[in-house]
Amino acid sequence: MITGYNTDVEYDGVVYHVQTEDKGLRTPLILSLVYVKGEILAAKRAPYDDLIAGGFDETILVQRLERQHKLICAAVHAGRIEDLKRMSGRDAATNAAPAADEFTHPEALPTEPEPLPTEPEPEPLPTDAPAVSPDETLDPYSFDTPLAIFLVDEPEFIGGGSAEVKILVMRATADGHLPAANVKVVVKTLSTAFSPGKVETPTDENGFATVSLKFPKFRGGRAAVLVQAEHEGTRVELRRIILPGK
Repeated sequence: MITGYNTDVEYDGVVYHVQTEDKGLRTPLILSLVYVKGEILAAKRAPYDDLIAGGFDETILVQRLERQHKLICAAVHAGRIEDLKRMSGRDAATNAAPAADEFTHPEALPTEPEPLPTEPEPEPLPTDAPAVSPDETLDPYSFDTPLAIFLVDEPEFIGGGSAEVKILVMRATADGHLPAANVKVVVKTLSTAFSPGKVETPTDENGFATVSLKFPKFRGGRAAVLVQAEHEGTRVELRRIILPGK
């Protein structure tokens, strides 16, 4: 079992506590809880049976755990509490019910937040990826920077397949981080095995942009998706590996 994360997030004068943890290989599930003063408001459950079936890789599990925790924190920062509650209902309908002590004893959960972990170093991009100066690109998950970028309900990227990528961009304001409207988002597909691609689109009034991608099938070489957001001279980016198709 991997140690989880705990973060206090304030929105509109209310402090929400976000906890994300791994339930262990006997119950392969990443569980995120959002609660206030012991009352659980929302829960996000993400099974990882696929990792076990394909040969367990703890590194990938840690990345998923961190990503889910940061995404839930971002949703709370944006005030999307009702969306999180609706998500909880969908998860409850599609996933196995959690153990009783996950919900009947919220007071047993840790109350002291741990520091939000830094994003792990990304895997190397293909050699034709554009060079980016450290001064131009910021940590996409940091709330100490003017922009933050997240993938919502992150899909798998596999050669020969397709994916709908939903991107959330947030910006720093005097009132905290809020959804960033009309920010340019660029999504690139880079590979040593097939020709690169590029799609540009602005975020909507809620800070979201959606892009549909289709990946050529490949068996060798490297490939990645590069997502960039740029606003008033500040750019953030994140990268995801495209796995070879079977």
